[in-house]
Amino acid sequence: MTNHTPPSTTPPLNGEKLITLSDAVASIPGNRGAKRLHPATLTRWILKGALALDGRRVRLEATRLGNRWLTSAESLSRFSAALATPAAETATPAPRSPTASRRASDAAVRELERRGA
Repeated sequence: MTNHTPPSTTPPLNGEKLITLSDAVASIPGNRGAKRLHPATLTRWILKGALALDGRRVRLEATRLGNRWLTSAESLSRFSAALATPAAETATPAPRSPTASRRASDAAVRELERRGA
């Protein structure tokens, strides 16, 4: 028997009206000539997420009820906003590589010498 770990999802059960993925895709226009998205696209967004503009992986909030996924219009709105909005300015910047750190240090030393310090 395999041990399946459920995906990390935040259930939108706090007063939001739940809708099926089929109902959700009806409100999202498709692309490449399709009239609407396929429900499997939303399932992929729930399980694997989608890459935001700044490289973060954002997942669609959903909850599992029986054998089907449910989400909400508000969850779709938050998902869309998160994909288009960069992460907060307070996020920890990525660490510098050793080469970049050395170059920055050398540039700072040259600047201090130029200023006579």
